[in-house]
Amino acid sequence: MSTLTVKINEINELLRSFGINAVQKIDFGGQIRYGYRPQYVFDAVNQIISPDNWRYELIKEEIFEAQAVAEVRLFLKIDNDWLCKGSHKGQMQIVRGNVGDAQKGAITDAIQKCFSLVSIGSDAYRGLLGNIYNSTQPHSSQHKPQPASSPQPVQQPIPQPPVQTLLIPPESASSASLPKIAGIDYQHFDGFVVAVGSKLFDKKELLKSAGFKWNKEQKNWYKELTH
Repeated sequence: MSTLTVKINEINELLRSFGINAVQKIDFGGQIRYGYRPQYVFDAVNQIISPDNWRYELIKEEIFEAQAVAEVRLFLKIDNDWLCKGSHKGQMQIVRGNVGDAQKGAITDAIQKCFSLVSIGSDAYRGLLGNIYNSTQPHSSQHKPQPASSPQPVQQPIPQPPVQTLLIPPESASSASLPKIAGIDYQHFDGFVVAVGSKLFDKKELLKSAGFKWNKEQKNWYKELTH
């Protein structure tokens, strides 16, 4: 078994040990999903591999009317070698004009998704956290998350728990049913796709005709994917 696999298994075991305290409920357009709270994921990674052995690079950042979108690339240091485990995009709604918090949330969201590419937090996208969240007996471990240390040389934001964060890999479903609309891009989640871009309001009729629905709580257009 490789060193990376051993470390990932240890991280996932630590996440499980946190119990119900580490799990959050996500209402995604009436569809309920469960994921790990961001701080617990960062704490588990830092405890097992240390902050000096992972880092990220911000590839791209965009600010739209109602949300911030960020793309990051993740690096893990294993046996003195830096391994790039791919890039991912994250998003966060802008609330009350607070662009700064939305930017931090989008980066945090993207980092979590990058971690999912190497199966960190795999219980979330395997659908195993619902029973933990709905358990009437909280886990005995009362973990109190501390701010994650910043790996050098890239500064790591203090993770904020975005309510829409899903620790899942990208969907492999076909994008053939998604319309090509100028100024509109798509973010894939577990069984859903969300439209992002600067012209969402102007394009709402096109999105409706393509089967997208408006999520009032998270203020985004989403569509359930069919396999």
